[in-house]
Amino acid sequence: MVTLKDQRNSAMAKQAEGNISVTALAQVRILAALPEEALAKLAERCNWSRHDGGSEVLAQDAPCDEVYFICSGRVTAKTFSDAGKEITFAELVQGDIFGELSALDGHPRSSFVVTLEESLLASLPATVFSEVIDSHPEVMRALMIELAARLRRADEKVFEFSTLNTSNRIHAELLRLARTHPAKNGVVEITPPPTHADLASRTNTTRESVTRTLNQLKQAGLIEATRQCLTIFDLDTLTQLIRDSESD
Repeated sequence: MVTLKDQRNSAMAKQAEGNISVTALAQVRILAALPEEALAKLAERCNWSRHDGGSEVLAQDAPCDEVYFICSGRVTAKTFSDAGKEITFAELVQGDIFGELSALDGHPRSSFVVTLEESLLASLPATVFSEVIDSHPEVMRALMIELAARLRRADEKVFEFSTLNTSNRIHAELLRLARTHPAKNGVVEITPPPTHADLASRTNTTRESVTRTLNQLKQAGLIEATRQCLTIFDLDTLTQLIRDSESD
């Protein structure tokens, strides 16, 4: 028999879940401008899922009509060459979205998406996502800004692959990672640190080249690396190493 107390507890639990869902969606950049009422309605239409680290969320070339919002955690978007070489397109964190390209153009997924740590994801069917951007111009504009930023980063990488040697591509990737972490007195701590395999995948090189380059930076006193943290002590010198290479 369900008592009045049980009903009240159940109602309070649902309200708490609703508040958490709204707070989580408010962290997503393209949704940040929505009023709380709109976020609450959107949260009710989302599918919520929690994934352990190392879980495959999406498979490349799979037909899928879901758009995902990262409410907590980190994921990586990657592909593999015919020879099995891993190539990382991007690492996405809380506030980012993925799956929007397939939702917009109807084409299959362009990459695998795998969680790097325990992650809370919310997803919407492509049809519902289209309704949201059609009815909320502020979301449409935020999405355009997000896609423009990704295009600029892609252009930046094309330039690096065309002009920089292996070591300088690794330097550039370290600077790119540093921009996503706060600097304190010119020092940046990247936690968790990227693995050598991660850096190799991001820069189209080998783990051996990454190890050699990081050791050179350590010997120069520019970085310190542990299993818990990668510390960059001198961003200006790291930037100058890249500029010197471009001028050669």
